[in-house]
Amino acid sequence: MSSYNTVTKIKYTGDPSELVKLDEYIVFQDDRVKRKYIVFKFVNNVTQQLLGMQFEVCQYNVDGNLIEKSQVAYNKFLAGAEEEFVPKAKLRVSYKCESISVRLVQAAFDRFIWKEGEYEDNCYKFDHFFHDENSIDGDGAAIEGKSGKKIKEPKPKKARSEKPKKKSKRPFVIRDATKKNFAGFPVFFNVLVFLLVIGFVAGSLCIFKSDTKKFTVGDYQLRLISGDYVAVYGYTGDGNALIIPEKIGDYRVNKIDSRTFVNSDIVSVTIECDITIETGAFVNCTKLTAITSDNFVTVKEGAFDGCTSLKNVNLPNSYIPDGAFVNNGN
Repeated sequence: MSSYNTVTKIKYTGDPSELVKLDEYIVFQDDRVKRKYIVFKFVNNVTQQLLGMQFEVCQYNVDGNLIEKSQVAYNKFLAGAEEEFVPKAKLRVSYKCESISVRLVQAAFDRFIWKEGEYEDNCYKFDHFFHDENSIDGDGAAIEGKSGKKIKEPKPKKARSEKPKKKSKRPFVIRDATKKNFAGFPVFFNVLVFLLVIGFVAGSLCIFKSDTKKFTVGDYQLRLISGDYVAVYGYTGDGNALIIPEKIGDYRVNKIDSRTFVNSDIVSVTIECDITIETGAFVNCTKLTAITSDNFVTVKEGAFDGCTSLKNVNLPNSYIPDGAFVNNGN
């Protein structure tokens, strides 16, 4: 499935005390198309789960001169405590790259975030507050509380001479009967209303935030992943020959979402970028006959389920599991 004519495993020497350390990396080189890719193997040196990381990669030529610098981010769960791990995606580097250096920029763990040498708490804190109350004993003497202060004994109130109530000279008494129709709302009802309002506002914000991540460029419906990387989640074009370019507008494409082209009438697919095709992306595309790409394509299981006319699959530089093509003509 691969045309890489050179595969080199390189042991990386770095600071062994780093929170997340690069242990080794593998260079895949294709001299035919003059491309290089790198797969990293890291070690999580912390006794907590690694939830995401960002690191800087510097590329050097044969003379040791810097030719390119880039930052790579993985925002999903990566490894358990004190565990080795290999991120799924390959990093494409310059064909002239002969060596690299890697610097950890940021790492998020269960209970803290490390960024450029600074630590930030990553968990919730619950502070409990209490106070001591002073009271008066049965004999009326002041009892000293933990605060050290005494409460003064209350002075007896002077008895007031009660004056006889005057009888009303009015033949009848007018009372506001409407006051009896107003009942005080129970406390739990007020709390319930408050929670409903908060839930409505939070839900509205989530929906708004979700909608702002989806937009359309030309015939492609896109979903923002991070930075300038997007996923294709819909297509409104009329042509039967589908092309997935490296960039759509100002955005770089690196994923095709599930059910993006379900039951589509497309006949052929040409992919011009490194991309991941999610499960069910091309389900029941019964007219699809050919898939072609020279790039690194990761195909998930069931991505082309039910493509009964599919005969020509040309993906030489790709990862394809056994269940990627099922119930089809291949």
